[in-house]
Amino acid sequence: MKNFTVIDRTNQFYDIMDVCMPHLIIEEFINYLDDNNFFEAPASLKYHGAYSGGLFDHSFTMTKCLLSLTKRLELKWSREESPYIVGMFHDLCKVDNYKIVGKPGSRISDIKSWNHNDSPLLTGHGEKSVIILQQYIKLTEEEIMCIRWHMGAFDDKENWVAYGRAVNKYPNVLYTHTADMMAAHIFKV
Repeated sequence: MKNFTVIDRTNQFYDIMDVCMPHLIIEEFINYLDDNNFFEAPASLKYHGAYSGGLFDHSFTMTKCLLSLTKRLELKWSREESPYIVGMFHDLCKVDNYKIVGKPGSRISDIKSWNHNDSPLLTGHGEKSVIILQQYIKLTEEEIMCIRWHMGAFDDKENWVAYGRAVNKYPNVLYTHTADMMAAHIFKV
């Protein structure tokens, strides 16, 4: 995946997210993703997906993992598109976590060309992803809970009780976390 281009990743996005277009994912949102480096930003600078394009690659892999769990375990979702939306956009918060070093608008491929963005407008993780995504897609409560709690017990300890409540109400929260761990730790992206 590391050798894929932005065009390759964009094509993969259109292929897997076809079930959501154009009724949920509109061109304005795709422009936002492109303008905010969703297809070329890293998922991190030190951990999983620590390379240019890692954010999309992780999101794509997580989507495939969540779809696989959905099929194999016969998971029921509030709407058919939910595992696609949750998988692809659970880490949308990272679109402005990193900034390109160098001139704006340049396309780069080296992780050394990225730095942390010290002045994002929003902070947080799951909540930030939900806030950004809600500007473009009307999310179901289940999708909100899955995206908000996708970090599972890796969230702050004081949030564990709320996480447990979310899992009890929407079991797919737990499977979302599982798919995220599969993508990051088993598939190493």
